[in-house]
Amino acid sequence: MRLREWMNRENHTAQTLGIELGAPMRSVEKWTRGERFPRLDMAHKIIQVTNGEVSGNDLIAEQIQRSKM
Repeated sequence: MRLREWMNRENHTAQTLGIELGAPMRSVEKWTRGERFPRLDMAHKIIQVTNGEVSGNDLIAEQIQRSKM
């Protein structure tokens, strides 16, 4: 599942997820748009917070999709 999809389903904003992860809101926005890949520690936290619904492969897919634009 894409991070943005999970956030929408769980009623999270970039700000609320950033607070939960301990990450800046702008970073979360960039991850959801596929502009940046989170550091490994943040990727691990994302996987934990989403109970594995967003995987490392999903995070990479965001960047791959963005690069095709």
